[in-house]
Amino acid sequence: MNKIAIAAAVAAALASTAGVASAQTTPAPAAPAVPSLGAVIAATPGLSISGYMAGSYTYFDTSSTLLRAYDNKTNGFSANQASATVAYLPSSGFGAQVNVIAGNDAKVLNGNDSAFYLNNAFVQYANGGLTILGGKFSSLAGYESTNPVNDSTVSRSILFWDMEPGALTGLRASYAVSPALTVIGGVNNGWVSPQPSNTAKTIELGLTGSPSSLFSYTADYYRGQSPLFGGSTNGVLQLFDFVGSFNVNSALTLAANVDLLSKDDALPGGGAGKANGLALYATYALSDQFSLAARGEYIDDKDGIVSGSNGTSNKLKELTLAVNYTPVKNFKLSAEVRQDKSDNAIFTDKDGSPTTKQNSVELMAVYSF
Repeated sequence: MNKIAIAAAVAAALASTAGVASAQTTPAPAAPAVPSLGAVIAATPGLSISGYMAGSYTYFDTSSTLLRAYDNKTNGFSANQASATVAYLPSSGFGAQVNVIAGNDAKVLNGNDSAFYLNNAFVQYANGGLTILGGKFSSLAGYESTNPVNDSTVSRSILFWDMEPGALTGLRASYAVSPALTVIGGVNNGWVSPQPSNTAKTIELGLTGSPSSLFSYTADYYRGQSPLFGGSTNGVLQLFDFVGSFNVNSALTLAANVDLLSKDDALPGGGAGKANGLALYATYALSDQFSLAARGEYIDDKDGIVSGSNGTSNKLKELTLAVNYTPVKNFKLSAEVRQDKSDNAIFTDKDGSPTTKQNSVELMAVYSF
């Protein structure tokens, strides 16, 4: 009996030792894998993450870059933009979008040395034909945009930078009556951020649509108090803007942008200042890789509010010719030549003398993802 008991005890001890050894050598369960970005997007229909990077070289034959948007170097390279957009904008229910820009263009938009700019950040609610936005979003005005991927020229028009609002902060509601007509109304803080506290809000009214696959349009109106364009800080600023685009065929697109601008109390003595502008566009695809673009502008600056010489009439003209090359998907190389002309000598040449002309050459590379 003693031998049997001893043998049983030894077997039990060996089994226990084997169990401990097995427990010590068995690896712990692996931590759950973090889902990839692609998996997150795939699991959330409607969620998109996109962006681009753009850099340029500019050369001016003048000592300044008057009337130009993001071209603030007369001879040099610029890291213009590194931009990212996260958007979830379902056709029904709540959604949101955030767009951040970093680089030289962000400094221009901020008006200081801050290299980061919140271009868009809004919440959206959609139900049937109704869409409501709240936050910061792009204005309805103009044919061009801040995004260089979308435009066929390197530089921005005078209308875009000197006559039209960019990003607005406020509320906007739109209702799609049909594909040919969407009615838009909104209220925002105005064209300047931050807007002075003693100025009234700016109203926004608009119509947009595509009556056919060949033609699309946007007509919009802005009215509010603003310190822009000189004169009184709370003078009433008004803009009527119209954009029409016509697809002649699969290769050729024509477009026009009309602006009628006025500012009360903008002139010495308190008179109203007015300026009217027209920009014409043409783009032609030579092939899948090459395209040509042309833009011409005429601004009748009746009271000098665009030229910066309030009270002195002036006329501005601009012509841009560009070529775009897309060697691979999502990568674009662009080159343009441009001339700005003014009836008055508002530009400054290299030796510091006033001149009526400003010529430039620009190159840009854009990668999007």
